[in-house]
Amino acid sequence: MYGENAPPSWARLPGARCRAVEHLEKLEGLKEFEFLAGLDEEFFQAMSIAAAVVEIGAGTPLYREGEPSGAVYFLSEGRVKLFRSIGGPKARDQILGVVGGGSVLGLASALEGQPQSQGATALTDCTLYAIFRDDLAAIMGDFPAASVRLARALSARSRELEDLVSDLVFHSAPQRVARILLALATEEGRVTKHGVVFEPSLSRQEMAEATGISREALSRALSRLAREGILDLEGKTITILKPAELRART
Repeated sequence: MYGENAPPSWARLPGARCRAVEHLEKLEGLKEFEFLAGLDEEFFQAMSIAAAVVEIGAGTPLYREGEPSGAVYFLSEGRVKLFRSIGGPKARDQILGVVGGGSVLGLASALEGQPQSQGATALTDCTLYAIFRDDLAAIMGDFPAASVRLARALSARSRELEDLVSDLVFHSAPQRVARILLALATEEGRVTKHGVVFEPSLSRQEMAEATGISREALSRALSRLAREGILDLEGKTITILKPAELRART
């Protein structure tokens, strides 16, 4: 379906744009990635020269499952969901994770030279640094310490997927709902006198996909927590009124 040199999803959709950015701005942006901290200045210079800055709006696919994996993406700002699509008469998505600034996307498939094993779609407006696979491979060859850092990032992502499988297998649906609420509140919430307030970057449907349950089952679980005084639900906004009690449900 896609040729070897086919552009990624974001390049083919309206509203997405790739802008030229001064070398120094890219350099400073790449140095903000915590997992790359302390590497040689020459490494960041090489990355800045190779990188293109990509800006995509909320809801825009960065890449789709099965597309060529020609680039690796370093997420500077925003949040992105990673997912696999399941076909058939009851087609649905299984969300594999939600990542924020400081993450690297598409690394495993790019290093393998295989099509993308999952899709990635922006949940919010995002800014990323895209580096073509061959350019990144050359930089990794020149800077072995950077290769180790990227290997650690890949290992961390693998561990997160293992945790997801464990969560789906060993925790009940109500436990999984409590866990995702706490995870989203940690990343996106603000503490007020009433509790932890947040408007999830995931829709209710996406929260259901992330926990492996139906939209209706998620609604029942949220309503039950609200009736018990643990949550307050107001439109898209969720307030965790009793964080300790919610944590006890995990």
